[in-house]
Amino acid sequence: MASLRSLHPRVYPLARAFVDALEHAGVHVTVTSTVRGPDVQAELYANFVAGRSKFPAAPPGRSTHALGIAFDVHLDPPVYDQAGAVWESLGFTWGGRFGDPIHFDFRPRAGS
Repeated sequence: MASLRSLHPRVYPLARAFVDALEHAGVHVTVTSTVRGPDVQAELYANFVAGRSKFPAAPPGRSTHALGIAFDVHLDPPVYDQAGAVWESLGFTWGGRFGDPIHFDFRPRAGS
């Protein structure tokens, strides 16, 4: 399991507060990915391109995970649309807008 603590120091407190709020609302959150190196990113991208992954992955060098400003989660119950709406209301980018509902990152939301 990945740790939010590996995120950029400015990002960590916001991510932690978001996950804590979800858990307080009764959602079990498992952080599945945070910072990824180029080798891991290359493998994820290759799996996506080959159709072995249902989640998109950026090519190496183009992922916000490499910058420490993105995290992926598993939510139970799977309330991704609701969590994504909250994340976007904070002004950030939710991957559900581009077919990656498990992805949350700190880029400004398009149109913000």
